[in-house]
Amino acid sequence: MLTVDSYFSADYQGARLKFRDAATQARAALAEFRHPGRGPSDEVLSTDVALFGDTTLPNLAIVATGLHGVEGLCGSGCLVGLLEDRIVNEWTSDTAVLLVHALNPYGFAHLRRVNEDNVDLNRNFVDHKKPFPKNDEYRKLHGSLLPEYWEGPSRDAAESALRLYAEANGYDNFISAVTRGQYEFADGLFFGGRSPAFSNSLWRRLLSEYGSQRERVCVIDIHSGLGPRGYGEIQFERGPLDPEYQRAQTWYRGAVTTAENGSSSSAAITGYSAIAVAETLPTAERTCVTLEYGTVELEQVLSALRGDHWLHARASNDPRLTREIKQNMRDAYYCDEAAWKRDVAERAVEVFRWSLHGLSEW
Repeated sequence: MLTVDSYFSADYQGARLKFRDAATQARAALAEFRHPGRGPSDEVLSTDVALFGDTTLPNLAIVATGLHGVEGLCGSGCLVGLLEDRIVNEWTSDTAVLLVHALNPYGFAHLRRVNEDNVDLNRNFVDHKKPFPKNDEYRKLHGSLLPEYWEGPSRDAAESALRLYAEANGYDNFISAVTRGQYEFADGLFFGGRSPAFSNSLWRRLLSEYGSQRERVCVIDIHSGLGPRGYGEIQFERGPLDPEYQRAQTWYRGAVTTAENGSSSSAAITGYSAIAVAETLPTAERTCVTLEYGTVELEQVLSALRGDHWLHARASNDPRLTREIKQNMRDAYYCDEAAWKRDVAERAVEVFRWSLHGLSEW
């Protein structure tokens, strides 16, 4: 059996092999869904799933990772821990378990938060046949978020402009404008796309194939980059008056936060993945939460994300700068230290067990 530290991997390929090996040892039914893209060394990319139980059971607990690619470094370790410690084998006679490894394998392999088309998949689940949500405030910030040059006077002027905006409008409003989602600038941050992404369609396919006959479905979507370092915040995307929120609060011991009442470390966002759960499984009782792990300060996360987008939008012939930007992305979403990994893995077990209990007892 692996140690907690070794549940986590340094890259997508190592994480994938570790997940598949642990799932095989735990006697899961494995399936892979190939991605049309390729990894940085031209390797095959896929979303891998491990199922415990069968389609006749009324309840289904889903733990999904890697919707934001680079965040799969954290999420993969959680899944491997659940498998290695045989926590997944605690599923009851009425509940099946589905582990989803790397919904965005392209972003995972390339250490990007977005997919192959620069789309933030957690902003992509909107109705693409209707006008896209407006974000006029982002338009004011786009040029400063992605300056012409990442170093020198151009960057300095951009930082000054962003600081002035935050001072004039409030820091929370600044973060909301940047992060809630925008559908205008294809090279920009938090771009929701103009059509359903491959991983959007795959997520809906997985929900349909594994969940369409269920009476009750719980989804834990694992992310990283927001909140206190090492803490797994349980977030809910809609308001506190929603019956699903009330049920989640009961399941998760009153620890659920939501942007709607200001308790969440996340701003309210558009086009999030739980929308697909409601649309694909309309007759099931659904309980969907995000398990968000804190890493470093928000300013450092945002700076890393801006650097990554700048690198791909503007390009760079400076190997030093490229390496620095990539390392900043890794550090923003994954802490390579034993204490952080232990806290992350233990919280994943706790939330998973609460979910199983909730499905069976609610």
